[in-house]
Amino acid sequence: MKICRPKMEFCCWADRCPDTCCAGWEIPVDEESLVRWQQLPSDWRETMEQNVEWTGGEAHLRLAPDGRCMLLDEQGLCRLYAACGEESLCRTCHLHPRFVAEYGSLREIMPGLSCPAWSKNWLMSDVRAEFVTEETEEEVSSCNEIDGLLFYRLKKARDQAVVLLQDRSLPLTERVRSFLTMAQQMDGQGETDMAAGRKLPVYRRKLQSLEILTPRWRELLQQSPRQWEKPDWWEIVGEQVLVYALFRFFLKGVYDGRCLPWAKLVVLYWLAGASVAAGCVDRAEYCEILRLWAKELEHSGENMEALHRVLLRRSGNYSAAALLQAVEEL
Repeated sequence: MKICRPKMEFCCWADRCPDTCCAGWEIPVDEESLVRWQQLPSDWRETMEQNVEWTGGEAHLRLAPDGRCMLLDEQGLCRLYAACGEESLCRTCHLHPRFVAEYGSLREIMPGLSCPAWSKNWLMSDVRAEFVTEETEEEVSSCNEIDGLLFYRLKKARDQAVVLLQDRSLPLTERVRSFLTMAQQMDGQGETDMAAGRKLPVYRRKLQSLEILTPRWRELLQQSPRQWEKPDWWEIVGEQVLVYALFRFFLKGVYDGRCLPWAKLVVLYWLAGASVAAGCVDRAEYCEILRLWAKELEHSGENMEALHRVLLRRSGNYSAAALLQAVEEL
């Protein structure tokens, strides 16, 4: 098995974190962990039995009324981890805030931008993002079957897109235009924008219609859009967001045979966050708003599905042409 991950190191802030991985979303529990918990000392075995709920035949950890996992202590740390070690965690908790995707013999691992520690490292850095791949002795899953030729084309295109999006000799808007043009050519399908009017207000209304996970994000969406003179760091942060989203989403096209909708998701991911964060003169505040947006999208399957569904359209407000118009509106 090959493992691909960002070269940048990740280190959890633990009790120093202003947020927590263990609140505000359902924490699924895998069957292997349920079996393993039966081997814990009796007091912890009973604790875990009391804190596992079942919905639709699937297990998840019980949450307190405030949305926090019942296993958290007053410092926001996991009592199970402290008492029984990291190996006692379920798969979700062991991996989080990392996202894992497998494509044949390749496994990709990326911490999510919703994590304060990772978003600060990734978005506050001026260094171009790099990725490393290493070989392991782990066997490839026999059930992980993909179209090898399609995957090769997508992987090669993504490698080219990273180089393109990181070309700081060009304006960021020009890089995005070239990226979408490349995706259109790969799909072999042209798109037209048949809807008149500005696009960013349309996208904001779409964001307001999605499931909202945090009160702060709701407040931000209710504020009027702000005009501003873009700071020197604006393009670098945009580049980092685009490369992150490219790594997270683009190869999913191997499952539906389409490249362009996933490329458009990469661009809309950046556009949505950047439009809401516009007006921040402080880079840290700007990046914090981008982090909140990452949490809204990536922690909600419902939101991901809703955006992907509209991006399948080949005309109207979610065509490639419309997205490029929105880029000019930023």
